[in-house]
Amino acid sequence: MKNSSSGRGPDMSPTLLSIDHFPAPALLVSETGIVTECNSMAAELLDMPRSEIEGKPLVSLLADVTLGQSNPALGHAVLSTPPPDASLKQSSKTTDGRSVVVSILRAPSEQNAAVSYCIALSQGESPGPSSQNFRDIVDASASAIIMCDAKGAIRFASRAAGGLLGYDVGSLIGMCVDQLVPSRLKKHHEDYRAEFGKVMKPRAMGRKSKVTAVHKEGHEIPIEIVLTPVNEVDAEIMCTIVDLTEHVATRTEISQKAKELEQLNAELSAFANSASHDLKAPLCSIEGLLSLCLEDLEAGDTDELKKNLEEALLISRSNASKVEKIIELAQAGQAKLHKERFSLRADIVEIWRSLRSVGSAGAVLEFDLRHGDIVNLERAAVNMILANLLSNALRYGDPEKPSHVIRISSRRENNQLQMVVGDNGRGISGGNLQRVFTYFSRFDELSNEGVGLALVRKQIERLGGAISVHSVEGQGTEFSFLIPLEEREE
Repeated sequence: MKNSSSGRGPDMSPTLLSIDHFPAPALLVSETGIVTECNSMAAELLDMPRSEIEGKPLVSLLADVTLGQSNPALGHAVLSTPPPDASLKQSSKTTDGRSVVVSILRAPSEQNAAVSYCIALSQGESPGPSSQNFRDIVDASASAIIMCDAKGAIRFASRAAGGLLGYDVGSLIGMCVDQLVPSRLKKHHEDYRAEFGKVMKPRAMGRKSKVTAVHKEGHEIPIEIVLTPVNEVDAEIMCTIVDLTEHVATRTEISQKAKELEQLNAELSAFANSASHDLKAPLCSIEGLLSLCLEDLEAGDTDELKKNLEEALLISRSNASKVEKIIELAQAGQAKLHKERFSLRADIVEIWRSLRSVGSAGAVLEFDLRHGDIVNLERAAVNMILANLLSNALRYGDPEKPSHVIRISSRRENNQLQMVVGDNGRGISGGNLQRVFTYFSRFDELSNEGVGLALVRKQIERLGGAISVHSVEGQGTEFSFLIPLEEREE
């Protein structure tokens, strides 16, 4: 540039120099990566004639050089005095394997718009973390590592970082780390990054609080990240990232197992309570009846002996049935599913016929089955569920009403089977309604062992479903449940 002679003062624009006057080995490279000019020092460093360098692609002369096309801040680079600051520094190798440091310089100018980059070269490896040794070590690491500048621009990324985040390494270079942060946290992340730039002390995140990175495909990855300043002058930061996906999955599984153990402990506690209280009284009754039997035997009163023996047998059978129910309840969540295709309507008819044979002759069953009949489910579990719900509906009929009506309906909803078993019986009081699925809960003289509905809920949950109950005392009760239903084969 020339000084102004019009009295306006000196022209302060950068002074453009010939490539030969640049005080270091240097190349001019076009937007397409072709070397357009080369000074003698660069030719000497590369150990090639200038004529063989100019016109060649840069990548054929130097290995792994990223010009940073994705970073518009680089603009068109030209020579100036004093030499511009390096906007990006990388380690590379010549064609004969010698290490060089590549500095990509910038100095925007409209006067030499055809030149995109000025590449300054120096021998040996960079003393900083961008050296080839550092690159090789980081790339061999199982941990994902990226290097950022003060503005959050990524200067370097390991292969593991690219693999974790779903990007090729070249795409990460020049990207702002804010793009890897969930959108809801980007504004806060900018503030955190600025604050860290003032302190520049190692910091670990994700050990106690949840930290996530955004994958290229949009989903979030749980991570632990350690920030380590490596060049306080240039505010360079090394970010070491550890994928916690498996750790989180393991922790979730452990938490689920802990809940299952907690539930099992509650069941064991309930069983112990039932055994100590509910079984003690029947055993005492049997003991008393057997003592009376001995007296009747000595007295020769066979009629009274038979009566007492029958009573003892009835009590023992009733409590043996309770123990079997408890064992069935304990094993309900452990068995694997064994699905089969069967006619649900036919099974309901058979269950109803069996239940009617033991009483409640006046009850009427109304059907409204709209699920398509053939289902693919665990037959034994579904039959047990329906048998318990229908048995309860029969048992709690209201003698004050002229008819005892039980309704059973079904339909498919989003590939699930929804069933409702309702009646117009006595209903359940509000206080008892909260305890209908609780183990060993009895509400009145009609209650059995207090296990049936608990077993129903456990089997439904085992099948992947859920059950609810609605009841109005004096009007009736309705049990509704949903269980996953595989698509029917045509």
